[in-house]
Amino acid sequence: MAQKGGTKKVFPGGNTSKGFYSFYDQIISEDAERIFVIKGGPGVGKSNFMRAIGEEFIKQGYDVELHCCSADSKSLDGLVIKKANVALLDGTSPHATDPKNPGAVDEILNLGEYWSESELIKDKHNIINLSKQIRMRFCSAYRYLASAKEIQDDMEAIIGEGIDREKLNRIKINLRYELVEGVNTIDKEGKIRHLFDSAITPDGLVDYIETIIQNNYICYCLKGGAGTVSTEILSYLTGEYNIKGYDIELYHQPLNPERLQTLIVEDFKIAVTINPKMEARAYRVIDLDTVIDKSKFEDKAELLAKDKELYDKMLEEGISRIKMAKTLHDDLEKSYIGSMDFGAVTRLRNKTIERIKMILKSK
Repeated sequence: MAQKGGTKKVFPGGNTSKGFYSFYDQIISEDAERIFVIKGGPGVGKSNFMRAIGEEFIKQGYDVELHCCSADSKSLDGLVIKKANVALLDGTSPHATDPKNPGAVDEILNLGEYWSESELIKDKHNIINLSKQIRMRFCSAYRYLASAKEIQDDMEAIIGEGIDREKLNRIKINLRYELVEGVNTIDKEGKIRHLFDSAITPDGLVDYIETIIQNNYICYCLKGGAGTVSTEILSYLTGEYNIKGYDIELYHQPLNPERLQTLIVEDFKIAVTINPKMEARAYRVIDLDTVIDKSKFEDKAELLAKDKELYDKMLEEGISRIKMAKTLHDDLEKSYIGSMDFGAVTRLRNKTIERIKMILKSK
């Protein structure tokens, strides 16, 4: 029996201070062998369709990326079977995707062909109302997240007054010496792939970092400091690796996508992250508080405390409204579930599995 393949869980999009923020175009590279864009309404089985296909190929020993949904972290927005260079993507709002190379690479699998339109028409007013209410809750949530980001900016500005540039530059240079200095330059253009390693979901902040930074990685953990400091270090290291021709995965902060959280260099199995879950097994922990001179803003301690209190409240309320949207979305799915021919969906899924197996045989 084949050894089971590995599973990596990431988020291709997120609920952020900028609204729904998508790195959907980063799920698979432009040289993909095949991209299946799955269309259909809520509850038609898109996520289960992808998950069942992923489980089939994991069972056969192939590594799979599961691209999780920020509106429901137990659902999928996408799936990549790496060896086959094949992706399946949810092609419905808010991450609508249309084929870029129809027929040659991309094709649409329309699960809407397997629903009873007459049943949906009977429930039309309920579907329209629920859809409207879901959009309203998300828009409201995004306003709260935008407020949280503004408060975060204020905290970063205050803490920024105490950044010792000389100490920060020394950390950057030491990391470059330790991680990049002895690396050979290769004759290729390094690529940067952008994703989220965590997301603001109905269940709060969710991450699957242990599936990204696995046990065979050398992990450096950046502890403390400010988001501007860790972002600067990660951006600096990205440039140093990239100029030598190496591909990088960059994972962004879920609230403010302009901030960085994690850097992965798969060629060397190296990770640099701010995620505190990695601290216990990090090869090195770098305390970024050492570059902050707190005496420079000790007169603003009260302002920082008030900012933190308001930040937590805004974030909590934003999450609460995303949770409301999820509850309404669950109700909306019921309208579609009752109208679906899931036997036909299963047959399409099995046919898709066989097609991917044929691609793997040709490799």
